[in-house]
Amino acid sequence: MKTPLTWIRNVIIITCTVFFLGGCWDARDIQDIHYITAMGIDYKDDHFVVYSQVVSFAGVAKTENRQTEPTPVWVATGTGKTLSEAIINLYEKANQQIYWAHISLIVFSENTLKEGLGKVNDTLLRFQQIRETTWLYGTSDSIEKIFMVTNLFGSSVQTSLFNPMDIYELHSLVPPIRIQRFFSEYHEPGMTIKLPKLSIIKAVWKEEKSKEDTAKLTGAFLMKNQDLKGELAKDQLNGFRWMSNTTRRAPLTVNANDDNKIVLMINRPKVKIKPVYKSSIMFDVNVKIKAAVSDMEANIPLAELIDEAEKEVKKEIMETYEAALEKNTDIYNLEEVVYRKNLQKWREHFEGQFVLNEDSIRNIDVEVTIQQTGDFDFKHLK
Repeated sequence: MKTPLTWIRNVIIITCTVFFLGGCWDARDIQDIHYITAMGIDYKDDHFVVYSQVVSFAGVAKTENRQTEPTPVWVATGTGKTLSEAIINLYEKANQQIYWAHISLIVFSENTLKEGLGKVNDTLLRFQQIRETTWLYGTSDSIEKIFMVTNLFGSSVQTSLFNPMDIYELHSLVPPIRIQRFFSEYHEPGMTIKLPKLSIIKAVWKEEKSKEDTAKLTGAFLMKNQDLKGELAKDQLNGFRWMSNTTRRAPLTVNANDDNKIVLMINRPKVKIKPVYKSSIMFDVNVKIKAAVSDMEANIPLAELIDEAEKEVKKEIMETYEAALEKNTDIYNLEEVVYRKNLQKWREHFEGQFVLNEDSIRNIDVEVTIQQTGDFDFKHLK
């Protein structure tokens, strides 16, 4: 039987133990913190301007008794001579704690890209709350307006900007790029970065009494040796789809007889680039494509369809290549192939100069295989 002294001792031990237990005394509710979901960086009048998108999570949760409400969005700005000063200026304006670890994307203005990212990347890469998986974009439009764009149901964080691979898996053009890959290629000799360009598209979605704008991919900024070389519009980048091993799915329109069209869906093309060392370096390109018939306005022989498809792929590859040449840019990273395979040849021909021309691509060999025709009865397919 326990004595009263034993009971008293046990009570004292238990009471003292309570003080060492963890608890929620310092916990904060989500509405007490500014969670930054997106960051924009502009350069105006010799000052950096930082845009921060803050989303309220009050309407995000869904219960059985009510539907999810539209998510309010706020955009705040900070300015400074350096990026760090601009971020500090943002702290001075905030009335709650700012938390950066939820940033999913960063948008650079065209002015920032022209100024050079040397003054930006040091701060971004040293900032421990910004993750290396953050998506990067460029724009010539207002960053503030881009951050105000929401999806059809009122959410700004459930758009394709925050989940670019969802769209890329369905319709590939310019591959999304994360901050880790961007800055690893930023200082890489022979590498041309294709930074996705965002633009505001007016009144894409319509409701009975309203119209919704959206922010979409409209091209790519081309960067090499830490400089902005220019940009290509969306319709100038068609050939890039067939020269990228990252392409998931993309349509190819082929002209049939009497102005009829045939649409092929291309999945995961395989590309090989082989340098040919002569007095000048030239390149042989091999592209293997597996396709499925998506739409067919006219029935033509299989051999003719394959021939027309191969011609169209070659045409688009050269059109994109020549458009980039006008900006002294290597859109297909041909120079990088030489840099990886033969450093001595790269130093002799490429280091410190741009030597590519229309004849640098000596040969383009395209092999198209039609694997599926869908529900269409293609009687010529054997």
